[in-house]
Amino acid sequence: MSKFSPCLWFNGQVEEAAAFYVDAFEQGTINKTDYYVDSEHQPKGSILTISLSLAGQEFILLNGGPEFEFTPAISFYVECETEEQIDRLWEKLSQDGSVLMEYGAYPFSPKFGWVADKYGVSWQLVFAERPQSIAPTFLFTKEQSGKAEEAMNNWISIFGEGKVEYVQKNPDGTVSQALFTMHGQPFRVMDGGEVDHAFSFTMATSFYVYCKDQAEIDRLWQAVTTKGKEWPCGWMEDEYGVCWQTVTEELEALLDNSDPDRAYRVMQELYKMKRIDLAVLREAYEKASL
Repeated sequence: MSKFSPCLWFNGQVEEAAAFYVDAFEQGTINKTDYYVDSEHQPKGSILTISLSLAGQEFILLNGGPEFEFTPAISFYVECETEEQIDRLWEKLSQDGSVLMEYGAYPFSPKFGWVADKYGVSWQLVFAERPQSIAPTFLFTKEQSGKAEEAMNNWISIFGEGKVEYVQKNPDGTVSQALFTMHGQPFRVMDGGEVDHAFSFTMATSFYVYCKDQAEIDRLWQAVTTKGKEWPCGWMEDEYGVCWQTVTEELEALLDNSDPDRAYRVMQELYKMKRIDLAVLREAYEKASL
């Protein structure tokens, strides 16, 4: 299991979107579907999340509601191995979408394009002649502009097992493009520069962080929220406005839909929490069997 998985917040279109992405990517599969066990946020029995695998990267599609919208502040940088592969992917993702950078030749690549698909999710496609891979990419705009390098180093210090691969800078010292890895997964950051972008980070795109135990949850929660914000159900927003969710294999097992009564009781306790407390959730799970 990868350490990080992007979570995309949709407004009732998760099933349609899942089919769209699996069709677009040659290596696209649906892994798992979970359902609401109560009517707190969506009708009971409706889809809660769909887990996908796209080019080897897990994505979580969340059936949330109308509260948040995707922006190009977070996009997904897709390296493609062949021209046929990138041509096909561009054709699929650009259908009914909005082109942000025209698809064509650039000094850094014979084929590149940036598009927001019909759901608003942004993709940067590049012909790289390497096996297809996906790197979440953060564009720092507005009050966060100029903080790309700082954020990259901060995230590496918080989440660990990180390495800066390269940093390309603008004449003013801001980052034009930087690549780094955390736990073997690639990420990119860029500064927005002098362009007056009308968007910034939103909770429409967050990131699952798979934690091994309560101690790791507690450590990350403290590190991220000290200068950030606490949100319900294990969501935490860092000082740059990027949202992360603490998740464990045990938490997923406690919420498994195969036992709806237990899942319901665990979910009711989860709604009361900000920082995840596995002991409380475990107790709710065990009491449900009595």
